Amino acid sequence: MGRISSKINIHGLSSAQTAMGFGDPMLQFGVNIVGPKAIKSIPEMLRYKPKFSLDVIGSVAVPIGEYNSESQVNIGQHRWYGRIGLPVVCQLGKWVPGKRTTLEFLPAVWFFGNNNNYSGQKLETKPMFQVEGHLTRDFMEKLWGSLDVVWYPGGASEVDTLKIPQLNNIGLGATLGYKINDNMQLTLAYTSTINDSEPEDLKMDSFRISFICGWHN
Repeated sequence: MGRISSKINIHGLSSAQTAMGFGDPMLQFGVNIVGPKAIKSIPEMLRYKPKFSLDVIGSVAVPIGEYNSESQVNIGQHRWYGRIGLPVVCQLGKWVPGKRTTLEFLPAVWFFGNNNNYSGQKLETKPMFQVEGHLTRDFMEKLWGSLDVVWYPGGASEVDTLKIPQLNNIGLGATLGYKINDNMQLTLAYTSTINDSEPEDLKMDSFRISFICGWHN
């Protein structure tokens, strides 16, 4: 859930729109294909050294989020979409709580279904690539932070006969995470685009709050 506000300037004319509510829920499945063995005992945990890991993930969003067909700014997309990615995590230095450092990468490809009610028209979007990187460091045992960079190329769209050029967005940001207990974690993240100096470029600032809860023993 969240809120999006947008301002568009075209030839001296401006238009502002706002949307808020629940977005499209996303289901994600992942499996590790390269990496250390699973931890099954305390001695194994003491000897645990992740070093390098590679996963495969698949995500799919269910189009039931807040959507207004008369607005170009929406929380939900009113279409099925998802991605396939290969998250990579590299350990840097010792794997000691409070002193851990990791370098993380996420290359992925997003696929989009059609939105057949985009202001009464049909919206089609080609695949979009995602390249994301994080340098993460523990400040103390329960507090960590990261420097983030993300690049989104591709995703050219077409609304009936109107063609919309592909994206080429680069964003920089930072994340702060706090481990509340063994089962709960809270993160705060901020990202802003940097290659947005031209009038037709997308300028975006995003602030995200995430709460993660696990139910393992």
